[in-house]
Amino acid sequence: MLKNISSTLFIMVLAMLSSFAVTILLGRTLSASDFGEFTLLKQILLIGSTVAVFGLDYSYIKNFANQNPVSLRTHLFTLFIFVTISAIFVVVLEFLYAVDFTKLLYIYFCILFGAINFYIAAIERLNNRFLLAQLFAHGWKIALLILVGILLLTDIEIDIKIIYPLFTLSLFIGSTFMIRYLLSHTDNETRDIGVKNYLTFGLMFWLINSTGLVSGGIDKLVIPILFGSDTLGVYAAVSFLFVISLTMVGSAIGYVIFPKISSGEQINVKKWSLIVLVLCISAIVVYQFVGSFLVSLIFSGKYDAYVSSRIILTFSVIGSLQIIHTILHFVISAKGHKHQLMSYWFISILFILLFVALLYFGQIDNNSALMRISTIVMIVRSAKIVVMAIFLKILIENNADNPPTLLAIPID
Repeated sequence: MLKNISSTLFIMVLAMLSSFAVTILLGRTLSASDFGEFTLLKQILLIGSTVAVFGLDYSYIKNFANQNPVSLRTHLFTLFIFVTISAIFVVVLEFLYAVDFTKLLYIYFCILFGAINFYIAAIERLNNRFLLAQLFAHGWKIALLILVGILLLTDIEIDIKIIYPLFTLSLFIGSTFMIRYLLSHTDNETRDIGVKNYLTFGLMFWLINSTGLVSGGIDKLVIPILFGSDTLGVYAAVSFLFVISLTMVGSAIGYVIFPKISSGEQINVKKWSLIVLVLCISAIVVYQFVGSFLVSLIFSGKYDAYVSSRIILTFSVIGSLQIIHTILHFVISAKGHKHQLMSYWFISILFILLFVALLYFGQIDNNSALMRISTIVMIVRSAKIVVMAIFLKILIENNADNPPTLLAIPID
């Protein structure tokens, strides 16, 4: 088990670092508008693939753990779901963003290939090949870095038009292995796959994971609609160091405590609260001294005009709030019953709507767009954390004599 965990963690870290490297390289290369479009595209693909997979990757593991190999009918039915939901997703996307048809086509295949990759990863997890599972789920980020690196080394000009086929090719590489699973079934088995149970179980994961991703990236989805790609590009670049680095810290802590809580192990709340508090205060203080220099270094001074002590403080606080928010999400996921997780999903929906409303009405403010957006993010995130803490307290009290069956899977 330790070997599986270490190899899985290695691929996760490598993929994460590859994603950071691509963001930095393109942040230096692309214009603010194109970098904003790249940021939006990355968020759309992350959410789109999660939506298109419909939670069937986790449902597959749950339903077919003792039924390997699974019939060809199951794979074909699953692919049909992916194709259909991907198509619906891009139609909604066109309505929201009026995307060029060629770009929309690339996005469709990216989302479809991403969903297939998640599904293949589930198959490999069921076969105890965890390293391969991680490569299928996140290896495309490593492939994207390699492709971007090749273009930079060959002095080929990189603009937003070439980013779309690069994403598509990166995601396509892993999804081609689906052919192997289809061709490996030579029988005409028509065994009942339990469609209702397969879909309804996936629906729970779909609701929680999709909403969680939308909630975490709602700022990047709404900003280009209300303020334009230029503003999103600046926002993404200036916030990148402060928010992403601290979100990673929250995810790392969450991954450590999630299995412990799930197995019923007691967690020293005071100890972890003190650790989180020290991390947050330390990050805010350190970034006040070196934040401006680091942003300038990462993006070659491209966004220096937008950086100020106030902006750094605001984004540092948002990053610190992300640590708390991520940890609370993991704890709620580990402790919640099915109906409690649905309540948590409803809370997330309400705060998504609140953020969109505040950002929409915030357009009439005369302050700079960057400061206005970051302030709204900070307010909404703080309010949600308070509600999550209260919800968790009630959840723990209600479950004191009735331990939950684990249903939730933490969001990456």
